[in-house]
Amino acid sequence: MKQRKIKIKKDKLLTGFTLIELIVVMTIFLIIIGAGIGIFISIVQYQKRILSEQELLNQASYLVEYMSKAIRMAKKDIMGDCLGIDYAGYIYLLTRPDASNDFYRGIKFINQSDSNACQEFFLDNSDINNPILKEVKNYNPGENNPEIPLTSTNLKINSARFGINGRDGLITSGIEGANEEDGAQPRATIYLDIKVQGGQDQPVKKIQTTVSQRDLNEK
Repeated sequence: MKQRKIKIKKDKLLTGFTLIELIVVMTIFLIIIGAGIGIFISIVQYQKRILSEQELLNQASYLVEYMSKAIRMAKKDIMGDCLGIDYAGYIYLLTRPDASNDFYRGIKFINQSDSNACQEFFLDNSDINNPILKEVKNYNPGENNPEIPLTSTNLKINSARFGINGRDGLITSGIEGANEEDGAQPRATIYLDIKVQGGQDQPVKKIQTTVSQRDLNEK
C-alpha cells in the first residue's frame, strides 16, 4: 500500500504542465515581450523627435540671428547703386515677387557692417521639392556674384517671405520699398515656415521676427 502511494506521486511529477498551461504561459510571455518592444520603439521615436526639434531650433536660431544682424545694419542707398535708380534714397527693397503666393521672397539692402555690400536674402524655389534660403553679396555690380545657401539640406523651407514697416509683404499691398519718409523707423519683418527634412511627423516651426534699422539719421 505504501509503495502504491509513492508511485502515484512520481506519476504526477512526471506529467509536468498540460498543453493548455503551456499555451497560457507562452501567451503571457509574448504579451510581456510585445509590450516591452512597444515601449522601446516609443522611446526611440520620442528621442528621434526631440533630436529633430533640437536640430531645427539650432539651425533656425542661427539663420534668424544671421539675417537679423545684416538687416539691422542696412543703410540708405543714396545713389540707387544697389536698389536701383527708381529707389534711390531707400533703405530696403522687397524683391523676387512670387505671383502664385502673392508675396515677396526676397529683401535687398546695403549692409554697412560688411564693407557696404549690396546684399540680398531670398528664397530660391527653383526646386519646388527643396526650396533653399540663399544670399547674394554684390560687391561688384554687373559681375556674376555667387548665390550662397544659408540652410542645409537637412532643413526644409516650406515658405519664406519678407515685409517692411509693419506690412505683411504681400504683392497686392503695392509697397515694395522702405525709406525714412514713411514716418517711422524703417524695419523689416522675416516670416519663415520651416521643418527638418523627413516624414510627415517631423516638427514644423513658424518664425516671425521684426528688425529695426540702426543709425536712422545716418546720411
